[in-house]
Formats: sequence, C-alpha cells, structure tokens
Amino acid sequence: MAGSFSNRKALKLLAGAVYDKMDYIKASESLFSQETMKGAKFGKAVHGYLADPGSVYDGIVAQPSPVVEREVTGYVKNKGTSFETDMWNELLDIEDFKREIYEPRANKLAREAQLDIVGENVYRSAQVVVSSTLGTKFIADASSRLTELSLEGNRVDFQTPQLFSDIGDVALKLFLPSEISSKIYGERALGKYNLADQVQLPGMPVLNTTGAATAPTISAEVIKDASNNVIGLKPITSMTVGGSGALKVGVPYKVTGLKIVDPSGIETYQDYVLILNKETRYDENGAAEQVTYLPELRITAQGKACKNPNAWMDAATLAAAVNDGVATFTLEPLVTIGKSYQIGQCRLEKALKFDQYRFDTLKSAYADSVGTFKNITLKMQAAPQIINGVNCYRIDMPFVGKVFEIRESVTTYLQLD
Repeated sequence: MAGSFSNRKALKLLAGAVYDKMDYIKASESLFSQETMKGAKFGKAVHGYLADPGSVYDGIVAQPSPVVEREVTGYVKNKGTSFETDMWNELLDIEDFKREIYEPRANKLAREAQLDIVGENVYRSAQVVVSSTLGTKFIADASSRLTELSLEGNRVDFQTPQLFSDIGDVALKLFLPSEISSKIYGERALGKYNLADQVQLPGMPVLNTTGAATAPTISAEVIKDASNNVIGLKPITSMTVGGSGALKVGVPYKVTGLKIVDPSGIETYQDYVLILNKETRYDENGAAEQVTYLPELRITAQGKACKNPNAWMDAATLAAAVNDGVATFTLEPLVTIGKSYQIGQCRLEKALKFDQYRFDTLKSAYADSVGTFKNITLKMQAAPQIINGVNCYRIDMPFVGKVFEIRESVTTYLQLD
C-alpha cells in the first residue's frame, strides 16, 4: 500500500483541499473563542459586539457617557458530505482516500460552503461603487471608499474572473506584484492595486434589478434630549415598499443627506448606503427560515453621537422629517432599475469573521476524527450497518461566517446591459 490509512491524516488532507478552494474565507479573523463555541449546536445564534468609540470633550472637565455596544448576530451552520463503503471495498490507504473521496468531494464541499457565505455577506456593506464602465477606476474607487473611513488592515477585492479578463492586459500590468497575496490566494491573486489585493473569485452573483422598488421608505421613532431636541433615531432594520415595484435583496439605496459615521466615531462625508440582505436563521429547535433584513442603521443628529451611531444627518434635516414622533425618509436607488449588475466586494480581510465549532459525536459512531488545516476544521464520524455489511461515513464542516461591521466593506456593481 502507498501509505497506511489514518483518519486524522486523511482529514487533514481534505481540510487542506477545502481551504485551498475557499479564497473568500482566507485571512479572515476569528471572533469567538473555542470556549464560546464549545458545545454549540447547529442553528445556534452567536453574538458579536461593535465597540463604542465614545466621544471626545474639550477642556479639563470630563463628560462621561454610558458605553453603548451594538450587538450583531450570526448563526452556526454546517456543510457536510457522506459516503458508504462495504466490507469488500474498505478505504485501506491514503491513495484510496485521495482518489475516491478527496478529489471528487473537496471541491464540491468548498464551493457549496463558499457560495453560502458569499451569498449572505456580499451585500453587507455601508458603501457601494456603481459603474456602467469597466476599468481601473472602477477597481480603485472601491478601495478608496475604505480609505475615506481611515480603516486599518489589509484589503482584498473579490471580482469575477471574467471582469479581470475584460479589463485587459494593459490595465492588469498596473497591478503591483504581492508575494504575501500570492501566498494566501495562490494563482487567483492578480496583484495589488490602490492598496487592495485583487483576487479572482468564481461564483460572484449577478443582480437583476427588474421589478425592484423605486422609492421605498424607512422610518423610526425619534430620540430627544432633556430640552426636547431631536438628537437621533432608534435603530432601523427594515424598509417599506414605496413607489412601484417590490423590495429586492441587493439593490442599493441612499437617503439625501445621510452620511457615514466611521468606526472611530468620526462624522464623514461619505454617503451611507442601505442594502437589503438575506440570511438563514434558526429557531430554538433548529428549524430554518430565510429572512430578509436591513443591517442595523443608527442615525444621530450631527455632533450628538447618539447611541453609538453609524450614520449622521444635519439636525434641521432630521427634525424636518419628523411627524408625530416618527421620522420617515424616502430612498433613492443608486442603480438603474431594470438593469443587471455583476457584483463584487472590496473589504478588509478581517471584516469577515469565520469560526468553527465541534459538535458531539453520534452515540453509534465507532470512529471520531478531526482534521485541521489553517482555519478549516473537518470532523469525520463512522458507524456500521451490520445487516448490510456497510460502513457509513460523514464529514462535517460546521462554521459561523459573517461580516459583522458593514462599514469595513464596499459592494461593487458593474452594469451588464
């Protein structure tokens, strides 16, 4: 035999193959400790918290205020593959495993998991770049949006391979070679441009905006100070249909005068963009439900830093939108409704939080092995079916993957028609 069969060795090989094919999660950051994830169940809600940058005062008299951390929720998921071997066809060596399991299943497991993570995170952004013209400016603008927020950390720009092909060789020569990027993303790394590693990622979505709402609205109750002045709004997590059309995931909108407060608490002049997202959520019994939602929008009046905001608006404009204690705004689409767009994403590498957990072993399993390669961990269990003379194997990849801070991400829209 080429080498004796070891479940742990085999799983490490498979974990390495899965990692190699999941560029979207490479260089991501762990958010939850193993202690936090210990005993996690499929569908469990886990919570991350966005720090409160507080406020800065002038002079020597302190002006303390309560710390307001904002909670963001992710859900424990699992992707797996399973197979059977009979008593005449057991896996006896590593070469068997490579040929029969590793090669045909690693790509499938990796692609399915990556598509799931991309689908739930590619629109989790507070800024966008929309263009009908492909070129290096389109690529550069996405990274520049992050620079405007003074964000620190390595950046990666994921675009479909066809987009980079269409840019052309002349433009691609402007990309600077990056040894670090090549080590992380391999042959799909094309170099660095405007501070972002440019990476080809198959499977990036195409958004068809036909039938999308033309003028949806958002609304929220006001927050007032002791002098009855409006200083902010309660968090907004949904849109309401307005004008013609229906609410559609991925379509970006803006509110005139609504700007981003960066993660350091500084009011910027970058437009805050609202994009509906969808994700699978689970109840206490593990039952799944597809939910459409708006990442939490927290608006403050200019200069008030109300409740750890991520957006601000001029106080007079905010007050003018109030009727009977509720502020309402009409949204303007940033894309041409009826057109299709190739979607990409430029973000901090660390914006994606990726963690794994280890669930309990089935009582009937006679083998329980774990294989790890970098940030991919797989668990394999085996159990016999005596009557049929069959061994059943299952290989699971449990994970949580989410962009918790949407200000660390920019979604790009390239018009296709």
